[in-house]
Amino acid sequence: MSSSKPGDDRFLAGAVRYASTGVRSREDLRTYLKRRGASPRTIARTLDACTARGLLDDHACARLWAEHWARRGYAQAAIHERLTAKALDAAAIAHAISRVARTSDDEARARLVLARHLGRGRQPRSRLARTLTSRGFDADVIERVLYEAFSSPQSN
Repeated sequence: MSSSKPGDDRFLAGAVRYASTGVRSREDLRTYLKRRGASPRTIARTLDACTARGLLDDHACARLWAEHWARRGYAQAAIHERLTAKALDAAAIAHAISRVARTSDDEARARLVLARHLGRGRQPRSRLARTLTSRGFDADVIERVLYEAFSSPQSN
């Protein structure tokens, strides 16, 4: 940013502080700069400068969010949708989803969600189905895990 305007330097300094507080994506920083009133040209220059400094990492951001949502019991489709909503790089999303798929499948995550909810006491099957649906699991997975949970001897 050698040919930058004085205002650009102020935005760059703020962007560096913001990006240094955690793993940030290009879209995170773009949103941050827009909220502070930076011009499109200043945003582009600042993004390039922060990328060159290694402060932005869409791949790490996608991986961390995907792992977080997988631990919380979301299906791959829901994780993909949430990463896409964060406007992350498509290759970063694909890589993060493939890592999540290797660590556990949707059925295993659905069983974990179900176990957590059943651990809180008896709940109606319909409520559990809605919970699993809201986390992005498809109907076949939901049907299988609910069948297992409600047909096993300990559920009676």
